[in-house]
Amino acid sequence: MRTTLYLASTEALKDAALFARLLRTVPTSRQEKIGRLRVARARRLSLGAGLLLNYALAAQGLPVTEPAVSENGKPYFPALPDFHFNLSHSGELALCAVSPAPVGCDVETASGIDLAVARRFFHPEERAWLFSLPEGEREAAFLRLWTCKESFIKAVGLGLALPLEDFSVSLGDAVTLRQGVDARPWRLRSLRDGGAFYALCGLEGVEDAPFVRVSPEAL
Repeated sequence: MRTTLYLASTEALKDAALFARLLRTVPTSRQEKIGRLRVARARRLSLGAGLLLNYALAAQGLPVTEPAVSENGKPYFPALPDFHFNLSHSGELALCAVSPAPVGCDVETASGIDLAVARRFFHPEERAWLFSLPEGEREAAFLRLWTCKESFIKAVGLGLALPLEDFSVSLGDAVTLRQGVDARPWRLRSLRDGGAFYALCGLEGVEDAPFVRVSPEAL
């Protein structure tokens, strides 16, 4: 097994019949989560993420199973200690990262960016770099920083317990992470495709992880 990013559009799930059919294929816990959502797009995104996880499990010859949840809210499979995964979604895109080691991922689409978040919550070095950029470059830079920071938080499994200002990310030809949160050798990768920004954080195979686009028909 190698670290892999799977991406899918959830546009096709606007079809009610297709949505209903595919909903039955994800674990009961995800069906219940989707049932609690009241916004149609949120329901599509949650189902899309669950379907990508199904796809990733099948790619490894593994059955669909119910995940457990850590005390910090990170899902995992107790019976599959060498199968680590993380999910994200934004806009109409769903993202799933899988790896033989702990992993985190994030996707964000460029809309409604509030740079006040960076002023209030980012590390001082990140704030200084971000606001030194020309105004027209700040939105993309913010999204790259945000996805990298989110993917690290998700990879270490601390969730909201880890403040964004407690570690820093530097962007350039390579992405550099400076942190005293977790001594393991975490690596970050930042990608962009059109108006969407992606980040992957993990311990193995991050730099050369395949980026696999999954068609709705394959789900």
